[in-house]
Amino acid sequence: MKGERILPAILTATILGALVLWSLLRSNSASTRKNTQPDEVVWALVRSCREGDIQGYLNCFESPLRDRLERLAKEQGEEEFSAYLRQLIAPVKGVAVFEPKEKQGNWEVVVEFTFSDRTERQVFVMRKIKGEWKIVGVETSKPAPVLVPYGTPVKEL
Repeated sequence: MKGERILPAILTATILGALVLWSLLRSNSASTRKNTQPDEVVWALVRSCREGDIQGYLNCFESPLRDRLERLAKEQGEEEFSAYLRQLIAPVKGVAVFEPKEKQGNWEVVVEFTFSDRTERQVFVMRKIKGEWKIVGVETSKPAPVLVPYGTPVKEL
């Protein structure tokens, strides 16, 4: 009779242990897949700005650009810089990330930010450093006004 109760308990414990092990292995492999493409850094940058995540934002960059941003964050203070990041992305209505292209040993990712009254294109220059993609440069182009402001109701056209 004891054997009849122990066997289901052992089987249940084994299944639960296997599920826990599987979830741990899955989360570890997911973290190693993180940041496998140059454009993923752009999405991490946008997410960090929205959340006001200073460390996440800084982790998107490599020196000397990162050094300048760290100095700026230190000068402004943590709360103020976090608010600055959120304000930076708040007016953005949409983000379009174009396919990365290799150029002179780096990769360029063109990103188009849509605001209510204009669009702006930025070229992020990426390089893989110690297995992770980092932004090593940013080129800003001129804003282009939009013919119909974002959010205009169709009946007003």
